[in-house]
Amino acid sequence: MKYSKIIIPVLFWLAFANILLGQIRIKELPRFDLLKQDSLFLDASHSRNVISLDGTWSVYTGNDRDDRKPVSVPSNFRGEDELTFEKNIRLESRQVKNSRLELVFLGLNYSAEITLNNFVIYKHSGGEFPFRVEIPKNLVKLDKNNVFTVKISHKLSSDATIPVNQRFLFPENVGGIFRDVYIEVASQARIANSDYSYNVSSTGGVSLSVNAKLSNHSGEERQDSASNAAQYAFRVRLLTNGGEDILNSTSGIFYLGSQKEKGVGYSYSLTNVSLWSPDAPHSYRLRIQLLRNDQVIDEVEKPIAFYSLRSSNNALMLNNAPFTLKGTTYYAVYPGYGNLVRPERMRSDMKAIKNMGFNAVRFAKELPNPYYLKVCQELGLLAFVEMPLNSVPEEILDDQAFKDRLRVYLTQFLNSYKQYSAVAAFGLGSSYLPNSPLGNSVISSLAGYAKRFTNRMVYASFVGFNVSPVENLDFYGVELLNKPMSDYASRYSDLESRLGKGRVFISSATYGSFMGNTNGYSNPFSYEAQAKFFSDLIDYSSSRRTSGYFINSVFDFRGDYTSLSAGFNPENVYSIGILDEFRQPGRFSEKVIYAKLHNDEDVTIPQGSPKDDSPIVFIVSGVLLVLILGFLINTRRKFREDATRALLRPYNFFADIRDMRLMSGMQSMALMTVLSLASALLLSNILYFLRTNVLLEKIVLSLGSPRLSWFVSFLAWNPLYALIWLSVVSAVFFVLTSIAIKIASLFNRNKVFFSSIYFMVVWSFLPLVVLLPLGLVLYKVLNANVMTFYLFIALAVFTVWIFHRLMKGIYVIFDVRPSTVYMYTLGLILLVSVCVLLYFQLSQSSIYYIMNAYKQYKVM
Repeated sequence: MKYSKIIIPVLFWLAFANILLGQIRIKELPRFDLLKQDSLFLDASHSRNVISLDGTWSVYTGNDRDDRKPVSVPSNFRGEDELTFEKNIRLESRQVKNSRLELVFLGLNYSAEITLNNFVIYKHSGGEFPFRVEIPKNLVKLDKNNVFTVKISHKLSSDATIPVNQRFLFPENVGGIFRDVYIEVASQARIANSDYSYNVSSTGGVSLSVNAKLSNHSGEERQDSASNAAQYAFRVRLLTNGGEDILNSTSGIFYLGSQKEKGVGYSYSLTNVSLWSPDAPHSYRLRIQLLRNDQVIDEVEKPIAFYSLRSSNNALMLNNAPFTLKGTTYYAVYPGYGNLVRPERMRSDMKAIKNMGFNAVRFAKELPNPYYLKVCQELGLLAFVEMPLNSVPEEILDDQAFKDRLRVYLTQFLNSYKQYSAVAAFGLGSSYLPNSPLGNSVISSLAGYAKRFTNRMVYASFVGFNVSPVENLDFYGVELLNKPMSDYASRYSDLESRLGKGRVFISSATYGSFMGNTNGYSNPFSYEAQAKFFSDLIDYSSSRRTSGYFINSVFDFRGDYTSLSAGFNPENVYSIGILDEFRQPGRFSEKVIYAKLHNDEDVTIPQGSPKDDSPIVFIVSGVLLVLILGFLINTRRKFREDATRALLRPYNFFADIRDMRLMSGMQSMALMTVLSLASALLLSNILYFLRTNVLLEKIVLSLGSPRLSWFVSFLAWNPLYALIWLSVVSAVFFVLTSIAIKIASLFNRNKVFFSSIYFMVVWSFLPLVVLLPLGLVLYKVLNANVMTFYLFIALAVFTVWIFHRLMKGIYVIFDVRPSTVYMYTLGLILLVSVCVLLYFQLSQSSIYYIMNAYKQYKVM
């Protein structure tokens, strides 16, 4: 009964995986009204109205409109089908007449086709960033229902989407309109877009530049009119949060003719502003106004903070003073809801990060809701916002189509987030190969392109320490994963000396805690070991006065792929956080980090004693198999004689099978059972040894199959069930191999009974019983890391010898030339291997990802 609890669900899951994974499951967020909570965030003002489209929509798959079902937006869905969201809205003349309309999405995933009244008005190529779509007035039906449809697909590709399909420790990819959507109503003469930039001088003064594009789509003024109706002015105001003017500047009169656009830009010198810092998050409001006849006809207001974060050779500088980043990575997901997060939850999570003592937060592998950035500015958290690009092979980076896609994505990404003051740096992705000329070229090109749009710092994150200077890149991040800080210290110091202490930081410090509570940090991947890792990291950064670090991550989270290195979890929870996914306090890491960052008394982390993690099932099953084999040898004389001949004189033994000498079917069946269990025992030992191996995880990930990653992780972390399942697989292998040989024999004139082929196949693998004693202790031997490499070589040679015996059996019982068997067998193996690799390469670019995984593993 105990085993059935896991075996039956696994069988069901394997049998119906395609159905279960393809089924659409929609999750809705409880209703809330962000417009009422924070109207300024949605650009609502006295000159601009906002019509919220949140609430009830209809949804259907594909073009099956007759099967519509009600759904609330924001919402997300899981499944592989495309979904079409439909909204009927009545636009009154009094609301929109003589106005300009824009449809605003704060975020959807991934790509979308947007239509209004059956006309396509925009195609979103992909990405979770906010974007705007101008609504053509000629398509709008006044005082009637207007139908908006958004057809969404969130299927990712290995080489044509950002992020790619193969995602290492990424939050789960769900589709839908998962953030607010609304219509913004502005005047015909309006501020079409606006932007600002500033520089902080060495004395603390601020040079502020404001740029805007003004457009006039009204039909009232003539192009050359000099009447009062055509006289416009541009005003910039900087106000404190209390409403006091710091700056109030109005431009001279200018003309803006009908159907014309005009770019304006003004610079201001500010000496009476307080600079923002994590300890003193002073903020202001930048109000940009368009006036006609001295009346404000359009207004845009942005929260703004002034500070300077710059990298230099000697130190990272904040407001011209040395500064150390003390940050954590945040993934905006919540159990049960995925990327659906209410505003109060966003604020609560950011407050939790601030209260722990962090001064920065890194939004990696997914793009944040802009509301997070508003909260970060208010609380005093620097935001590092990063493109969701990770571990992309060089071959794909070198593809021109992918380069073009990167540049388009980067443009939209920067335009969406550069208006938020909390964003201190923009990231170009993570897990790049260090010292890769091709990768460095791509990074340099992207960084140079980014500097056209922003003067914020631009950084990239690398998987190793042999990083060479990259032109246009300001900040270099390195990633630490599941090893003690002592393994990285000297390499990090060398990198600082080569690139400059102020240009290098630890972008991702990850250590799993999936083993839970133990008696001390001597047990890897326990709560105590994780706390020790983070404690050593903070101490190292403090003593060396490094530029800083980001602990990955503040909370556990769920992904699409089942991890090996973050521990097996049937619901794909990655146990790498300071707190669990439900934000429950109490883990050792939280206490240690809080004490370190608040300069409190250090929390003592018990050392404990290492716990023997060798599964008892290996010993028990190995002993049982040895006893069963001993019983067969000592009670069955025929079995003992056959085993001796098959092992020492295989040619003669296979000749006896060919000549139809008496063979016992029951003994062969018993031997097949022992051999299946013996091979399963060896494979289970190896899988258990590799259960936290990053290379194995990334190789499995390269195939792009969540089902396969789940099954491999399940077997690696559950040795008893691995023994059961792999023994079944081994038994099926014996039968299928016999059938394949029988089918191949149809092309040979010598006819051999299937029973003879079956006996030959089973007894060919007899040497596996020699390794039964090794199966008892193989994990311990491998875990000692004394002769691991040579042991794997020996096992590989042993495997080749067994398959050589199989080929010998084939040419003996069919009485054909050995060279013929070798040629066809090796040719068939090669053909099957090529076909499998070709399939995965064409569908998932797997060869590129496997090669990239190996390159990363070598430099970790």
